[in-house]
Amino acid sequence: MNQPWQKLFWIARKPLVHLFRNLYVQYKNPDANISAPIVWEYDDIEAIAIGSETLIGAFSEIIVRVRSPFSQIPGKLTIAPRVLIGSGANIRAAGGAITIGQNSMLGQQVSLVASNHLIASTKPYRDLSWDESKVGVIIAENVWLGAGVTVLPGCAIGKNSIVGAGSVVTKSIPNNQVWAGVPAKKIREIKDFEPLANSPCYQQR
Repeated sequence: MNQPWQKLFWIARKPLVHLFRNLYVQYKNPDANISAPIVWEYDDIEAIAIGSETLIGAFSEIIVRVRSPFSQIPGKLTIAPRVLIGSGANIRAAGGAITIGQNSMLGQQVSLVASNHLIASTKPYRDLSWDESKVGVIIAENVWLGAGVTVLPGCAIGKNSIVGAGSVVTKSIPNNQVWAGVPAKKIREIKDFEPLANSPCYQQR
């Protein structure tokens, strides 16, 4: 690799691969609006389904692995129509499936993690298999995740529910509730349309 053009090709190779993958995902899901740049890592394009009028913001990283040496559970990503995903999202559908329901909104830098490594003192964590007892993430219809929310494996967020910015979801959330915090806890029920400023988490400031 002594020639300048060889060095330039090596430097540009990975961005070009990501650009090609971005274009291919857009080609396979023509009614979605997929921004660039996005880092896509997948082993089977058929494991990715993105509905019409869905927007995925730039600078996101999306991993979908049907096969993994760390888990027997296949990964899959299903995004329904009219979903908004902010920039910088971290979506990792490996070792489990991630589903995002229609009309849901995910703020900037939201993380959805379908599986996690086991914990043991005998090996480095990166060499351990993934925990197959708690996998997958389900986001129901009309869910609103604030910026920086992390949803951990095995969690489902119910229809119409809201999770406050910066929260870490460690257990499932029922329909029509507002949760926030680290770990996220219930703030209140959602009973009808009302300004978000009426929420107790805003009034306490």
